[in-house]
Formats: sequence, structure tokens, C-alpha cells
Amino acid sequence: MMKLSILIPMYNAKNYIGNCIESVMNQDISEDDYEIIIIDDGSNDTSVALVEAYAQKYKNIHLYQEPNSGAYTTRNKLLKLAKGDYIFNLDADDYIVYNCLSTLLKIAENNQLDIIGFKTKETSDLNYFELSESIGDNTTILSSGIEFIENNNYLRYEIWWYFIKRDFMIEHGMDFNNNEYNADVIFTSNALLKAERVGYVPLSIHRYVQTQDSLMRSKNFEITKKRIEYIQMMIGNKSQLINNLKDKNHSNTLIENMSHRRDIFTFFNIMNMLRNPFSKAYIKNRINAFKAVDAYPLKNFTKYKYKSRRYKILTLIFNSENLLYTIVSVKNLFSKPINN
Repeated sequence: MMKLSILIPMYNAKNYIGNCIESVMNQDISEDDYEIIIIDDGSNDTSVALVEAYAQKYKNIHLYQEPNSGAYTTRNKLLKLAKGDYIFNLDADDYIVYNCLSTLLKIAENNQLDIIGFKTKETSDLNYFELSESIGDNTTILSSGIEFIENNNYLRYEIWWYFIKRDFMIEHGMDFNNNEYNADVIFTSNALLKAERVGYVPLSIHRYVQTQDSLMRSKNFEITKKRIEYIQMMIGNKSQLINNLKDKNHSNTLIENMSHRRDIFTFFNIMNMLRNPFSKAYIKNRINAFKAVDAYPLKNFTKYKYKSRRYKILTLIFNSENLLYTIVSVKNLFSKPINN
């Protein structure tokens, strides 16, 4: 029986995909127990040839090619192909530590977990394959998904932090929405809110490679604008989740922790709008959209790692519409504003 499906969307990843594959093949379980499914999303570099060479060498690597449709559309296609008991979504430019899969899967299986999570390490090093501590020597925290959110005030939602049971996903009809930049936030939020059994290993199993050409770091204005708008869509979706939790009288801790993370996205989305040549009308429309879902003014941002004086002052400015729009108007005197 297939224990794990590792799902990788790929687009022009020639500099990283080999390293990613090496990491998932240098593992302590049989090739018969897991599969690596890669869908190429219309690459125009040598990524496909590299993966084809690996697929000839390893029987559990499967490559499919599709016209370019975006990362999360591709992830939904990958979900339909998966046969493993657990699903792990991985990016083509990231990787995992060697010899971690067997222990993680044993913890998940022995405890009948819906989800097992772990930490990541941001790095530019492509050879950081070892753990300094043994997974088996670290306590695994078991709880419901709601308790997990309540006990983690700065929870991350990237999908490569988690293995999720495939039957659990099928039971709850889970897939990614059409937000090509941030669909994982709502996907993971929904998964955790529904999960009855969650495990967590407090070790950096995943390596988050800091690439200069990433869409999330691009300074191209059109990409930045699209990123801002997709983040706003995600903030709206997350706010609907939070508002539904309020209606169902969930704990204040759950609502505050989810609101805190939502407010982080809102704060930095406003910051990015101010850093770019958007008109007052454009920014005002965005602020009104935040207000419509109760994501503005910011109420839960200035706590934990964001409680410094600097963030408190900036939050006061952002929460004052008159002051915020005055700053935009003055800034636009020195640059040509863009309305849409």
C-alpha cells in the first residue's frame, strides 16, 4: 500500500528541481512505499529533461506535462493523481532533510493523525540535508486542529509544513481555490479547523530556499500588483472563516490567533501599496474592501513579534484613514500614480 504521495508543481526550475528530487529520494523508506508526482506547468527551460532522467532511474517518480495554468491549479491536478495515505505538497525549489520520512509516517500512522506538521528553515544553501537532532528524541504534540491553532499564536499556513491524510481530504472535499498566490492559507486553515488529530514535530524538516527570482519577491510592478490583489482575495476569504467562527461562538483565543495572522497579511499588504505608485482612489478601494470583511482597522496586529514601538506607530497611521490618504496624496505629488 502506498504510504505517501509527494506532489510537486514545476515551472522553470532547472536550478533547483534536481536538488529537490535528491532530497526526497535519499530517504529511509522503500521506493514502493511512496511516490513523487511532478507536473510540469509549461516550462521552457531544461527542467523536464532533468526530471525525465530521474524518472528513468527511479520507478516511483512520475512526470506529467501540462500547458501553463498556475501553481495551485496544478496542485489540484496533482491531488487527483495521488494514491498515498498521506499527501505532502512540496515546491520544486525547496527540499527536505534526508532520512525523515520513515519516522514522520510512523508517528502519523501510529497516532492515526489527520495532519502532522513540522518546522521549516529559510536558507540559500542547497546542501543543508542533515538534522542536528533526532526526530525520535523530540516530543510530538498531539491535539485537535483547533487546539493547535489556539496554542500557536504565530501559526504558518504554507502547505509544505504538513503531511495531510488523503482520506481526510476526500471526506471534507478539500482542494485549492483559484488564488494562484495564496491558496494554501485557506486550504491549511480549513484543514486545521476540521482536523480531530494533529501531530507536530518541532524540528526544521523542510528547507525553504530563498530564490531571487521568486514571484513572491519580484519587484516587477505588474507582478507586485497581482500579488497585492491575490493577497487581498485571501484576506477576504480568511476573514469569512473568522467571522463564521465568531458566529459559532468559538474561543476568543482561536479567533484572536487567526485574526492576528490575518492582520499580518493586511498590514504588509497596505505597506506594499504605499511602497508602489498606486493612486489614492486605488488604495481607498482596497481599504474599503478590508473594512467590508472586518479586516480593517487593524485590531490584532501589534502583539507577539509585532509589538515594537515602530509597528505600533505604523499601525496608528494605517488605521487613520485621513492620515493614510494624506500620505498617499503627498507621495503621489512626486510620482505618477496608477489607478488600476
